[in-house]
Amino acid sequence: MPETVITREMLYQEVWTDPVAVVAPRYGISDVALAKICKKHRIPIPPRGYWAKIKAGRTPPKLPLSRAPEFDGYPMPLDRSPNYDPDSPKTLSEKPMTALERIGTIELPPELVSPHPLIRAAAKRLKKKTGWDNYKGLRSAPDEVFNIEVTKGSLDRALLLADTLIKALETHGVSVQLNDKKTGSVVCIGSTSLPISITEHVARSKHEVTPSEKRAIERWQRSPNRWSPENHYPRPPDYDYTPTGKLTISIGLYPSRSWSDTSKTALESRLHQVVAGVQDLLEEHRLYLLEQQRREIERQRARERYERQVEIRKQEKRRLESLESEAIRWADAERLRRYIEAVENSAVAKGEMTQELQAWIDWARLKADCRDPLIPVSDAVLDGPEPEARGYHYW
Repeated sequence: MPETVITREMLYQEVWTDPVAVVAPRYGISDVALAKICKKHRIPIPPRGYWAKIKAGRTPPKLPLSRAPEFDGYPMPLDRSPNYDPDSPKTLSEKPMTALERIGTIELPPELVSPHPLIRAAAKRLKKKTGWDNYKGLRSAPDEVFNIEVTKGSLDRALLLADTLIKALETHGVSVQLNDKKTGSVVCIGSTSLPISITEHVARSKHEVTPSEKRAIERWQRSPNRWSPENHYPRPPDYDYTPTGKLTISIGLYPSRSWSDTSKTALESRLHQVVAGVQDLLEEHRLYLLEQQRREIERQRARERYERQVEIRKQEKRRLESLESEAIRWADAERLRRYIEAVENSAVAKGEMTQELQAWIDWARLKADCRDPLIPVSDAVLDGPEPEARGYHYW
């Protein structure tokens, strides 16, 4: 049976049907090698986080396969691995599972029973009758409680939703707790954590001045004391805010993910997607932190390599400068000796050698030896310390 010829279109369909790490073993190569082949042949592959979105029940867009005339009718340099069997249990088990298959259905109880400590504290604080002056009508108390920001009408539903979600997350190995500063709630797996919150969308509309507000403005305008500090202008609000009851569960900052009520599906029926998404996002964030740590280590090593090279270069320059200086001193010493020898020969030839000239020649040769770096002789005068002027002051 002839082997199947792999084309760009076939490989494109494969890498957008299953992750590259799943497709690569079919050809007996690594996922890195397959990604390089795709890049070389202009085949787009799913970006990071694509399969996590698929598992969470979302439908992210696919990147189209661009035209590449140079590869028309061109067989890809790939052959199926002889060990690959698309119908084997192992191959089938490698295919990504849906959020429902991973988590199962999460049922909400009819009312709040034995709430989680964070939810119990949130309910106690958010159900107070006074102390709520948010201009949008939202109630929130993120400090030391689960982070909920909703209107009064959606509070009971948000508390029940949050309590069910927390218990489902803990069942699947994800803990929910306060952050280190106790200023908000986070989801955690090991040392990896991301903030979590439940918020309500509030619709905003332009405020229409009411008759009572109009009368208050007119009274202020007629008041003789309208400019006094105690008599404030009764300014109507610019906008009106209307509760929508539409809740959103948000996870993370960067990367982040959120799930909201839609016209067809309420959050209560999508909690399995939230739990699966939290798991995937925490894993993605863990890998992101590891990658950042790896890059920081590489940057540190690069800095250390650079500093070592700079130091080696400085040492080498100092050694070279020392060598050049010694060579100059040696050349100067040789030049002095030649001159001294010429003076001596000239005096001997003319019969003008005197004791005074001989003393000068001995002194000059000693100075040449002091100049020569190869002769361990020092100049008692010039190599000594600078003389200090005692008793003399100059201004």
